Amino acid sequence: SYVSDTWLYGNVRNGTMVGLSTMSLTGFFYLRNNRGDLLIDPTTGLPVRSDVLSGNFVDRGYDRQPDFTIGLTNSFRYKRFGLEFLVDIRKGGDVFDATDHFLTAHGLSLQTLDRDQPRIVKSVLMDGRQNSANPTPNNIVVVPSANPAYYTSMSEELFIERDINWLRLRDVQLSYELPQGFLGSRNASVFVKGTDLLLITNYTGLDPIVNGNTAAVGGSGGVGIDFGNFPMPRGLNFGIRMGF
Repeated sequence: SYVSDTWLYGNVRNGTMVGLSTMSLTGFFYLRNNRGDLLIDPTTGLPVRSDVLSGNFVDRGYDRQPDFTIGLTNSFRYKRFGLEFLVDIRKGGDVFDATDHFLTAHGLSLQTLDRDQPRIVKSVLMDGRQNSANPTPNNIVVVPSANPAYYTSMSEELFIERDINWLRLRDVQLSYELPQGFLGSRNASVFVKGTDLLLITNYTGLDPIVNGNTAAVGGSGGVGIDFGNFPMPRGLNFGIRMGF
């Protein structure tokens, strides 16, 4: 079964099947032979997607559920100075970069700069021998600028990035306690606070913390689906606290 509210882009959606994670991603992905090779259409030289022949959604083991997440918080004091911080760590989980797929399909991605270069998709032809001991290698030359389907028919699975990790400095605050009685106060301090100042990740998109839906959507929603999302903004605040 599928959660229709998570059908945000293309044919990728949240699938719930026996034996799969409830955070899985399924869709009309490429057909493959029993060795895992892409099947190439002998008439076009392009990979064949599952919707062309079977109309069935395909599972490739994509799972947005991380292996684990960790939040580390700590605070230090030295004389009148104070330092507090929160570090957010995530290990694993897949992210679908639908923004990059959209840009590629419309010729706006850097991936399309070599559109005039001839190429051959290295795989095997879907000619009836694809599951034999000697499948036919693809030798059909494709020039994307002459055959835009090279980009427009790309499967979304090419843009699902596996095992995304990150280390993020969520919050950090440096404070200084002012002398007692400052401006008639019982206690006072000045501080500078930063949010999302540092991100280390293997994700190639803008920010791996993405959710294509609003909080009103039930189920596993659009977590891990990056379509037109902005990255978390960096913030820097200065202030003074006073108690009377």
